[in-house]
Amino acid sequence: MSDDLTLGDRIKRARRRRRLTQEQLAEKAEVSVDLIRKLEQGVRHTASMSSLTRIARAVDKDVPQLLGQTSTIAPKVDEEAVGILAIRDELTSLSYFPGLADEEVFNDEPVTVDGLRMALAHAESIRQHGSFAQLGVMLPGLMAEARAAVRELSGDDQVAAFGLLSEVIQIASTMLTALGKPDIGYIGLIRAQEAAEKSGNELLQAMNVSALSWVFFKQGRLDDAETAALRKAERMEPDFVRGSAESLAVWGILMLRAASAAVRNKQVDRSEEHMSLARAAAARVGKDYNIYATPFGPTNAGIAAVNAAVESERFDYALELVKSVPTNGWVSPTWKARHLLDVAIAHSELDQDDAATEQLLAAEQIAPEWMRYHTLSRQIVQELAERARRKQTPLLQLADRLNIDV
Repeated sequence: MSDDLTLGDRIKRARRRRRLTQEQLAEKAEVSVDLIRKLEQGVRHTASMSSLTRIARAVDKDVPQLLGQTSTIAPKVDEEAVGILAIRDELTSLSYFPGLADEEVFNDEPVTVDGLRMALAHAESIRQHGSFAQLGVMLPGLMAEARAAVRELSGDDQVAAFGLLSEVIQIASTMLTALGKPDIGYIGLIRAQEAAEKSGNELLQAMNVSALSWVFFKQGRLDDAETAALRKAERMEPDFVRGSAESLAVWGILMLRAASAAVRNKQVDRSEEHMSLARAAAARVGKDYNIYATPFGPTNAGIAAVNAAVESERFDYALELVKSVPTNGWVSPTWKARHLLDVAIAHSELDQDDAATEQLLAAEQIAPEWMRYHTLSRQIVQELAERARRKQTPLLQLADRLNIDV
């Protein structure tokens, strides 16, 4: 149920219900007592996601519960506008339930693999720009068309259609997870993996596991997130010498997922081991790839290293690592915006508010709709806006655009 309490109020309430002192909560969550005090006193309004995850787990809550659903931080999602209900209905269609599928005809026009590929490419482009409303309009129909294709086609065309169905369901599942519906996202990924197995595409199956790891990550299930990625990566057994670049890139993506989960779980040494292997894979492939709408290569590996440094609260080190990220490489717009957010967090934690504001405004230019729905973006904007005391007009205007009260 939603409420209007601050983050600090929720932490205090949860702590007292569990009869913990501030010192005991800090010890259990492996954070500083000073952080707990400042959050509860309203001196600080946010913390790193690594710290928030550990605090939430220490009081037996999910991070979204700790943040609250109607606070000035949490984005207000118009479920109809972004198509959440329509996508949910399609992912949980009667056609998936054993014994209840009908013989519906999709439409009068024959479904073709080429037509599906073209529509999927358009959906992937929209996804990479973080345009949830556009994607929400497109996905239910595209999923229904892909289901019709696997039912109506045969032979090699049907096999290809199963792969395309898997891809579009994966996009829908990750979108719902990003908008705060990870449970539905998990159900969708089961559907996606079933279709991928029928397609025989092993790389697509591995990418579904990568998406699964991310869903676990968003739920705060960090051990499961790391285990899923590592288990699949171990089964791929990459060949750094004779293996294909695409296979090595997918393996590298899995290692980055494992590294992200480990560092948020405060396992920095283990995260760095995973990260080192991922960066070796990136160096071996030698360029930036776009694998099922997910970037991998030297640029994304460098960005991931910056994120890990921010998550482990090594902010000076994070800004040093920024200098090693290729400036002429490729990642999707949302990946770039997320990187700029990490850079903004590092500057903010070092009391470099002007530099942090500059990065946030740049991120908004790249992916404005993504910014509106990204909780961590909203957190850092609110904290900077309140610290600005009406001096940084561009930042306060950004807060207005994100509908954040300061």
